[in-house]
Amino acid sequence: MSKILVLYSSPIVEEKSVSTTATKYFLNEYKKNNSNDEIIELDLNDLEMSNNSMNSNNFSVFYNEEFSNKYIELLKDINKVVISAPMINFNVPTVLKSFIDRIAVANKTFSYKYASKGSSIGLLNNLKVQIIATQGAPLGWYQWASHISYLEGVWNFLGATLNETILIDGTKTEPFIKMAAEEVVETKKDIIKKIASVF
Repeated sequence: MSKILVLYSSPIVEEKSVSTTATKYFLNEYKKNNSNDEIIELDLNDLEMSNNSMNSNNFSVFYNEEFSNKYIELLKDINKVVISAPMINFNVPTVLKSFIDRIAVANKTFSYKYASKGSSIGLLNNLKVQIIATQGAPLGWYQWASHISYLEGVWNFLGATLNETILIDGTKTEPFIKMAAEEVVETKKDIIKKIASVF
């Protein structure tokens, strides 16, 4: 039995969010083959730490606060993480960035000790990570913006194993812009099922 942490980060209400809808669909497919797994779902918008991002007034204590330790311990106690990540203004949502800021802590989730020059050692090698990403523009419209590359890079840096990322792109263009979230996800159900089966 595995323990799964699901992180929702969309600022859009659940019924209209393609990323949230896709993640729920993914979980339903995942449960078909892993019915005994424990699933913990967190909406990062609802966490207290989402209202207190890093700034000059809290920087000296930011990594020592209960939020960092609490979620670092949670990540060390589970096996898999599913990250629901829409692109917002060419990057991950603020609440997801804040969560990463809280858990990317030297000597807790990564270390430079014993690492070769120019590298580090990720300490979250117990994790397998599934990224479920969406973006309004079709893939490649903005060559300088890739929230997927950022997320894959961070979790690789932290030592996690990455499952194939799911991307639903072009949600703000034809034909998706005229479709409900469920209809958009329906067009990607085969790839979602395939990737869920190997997570």
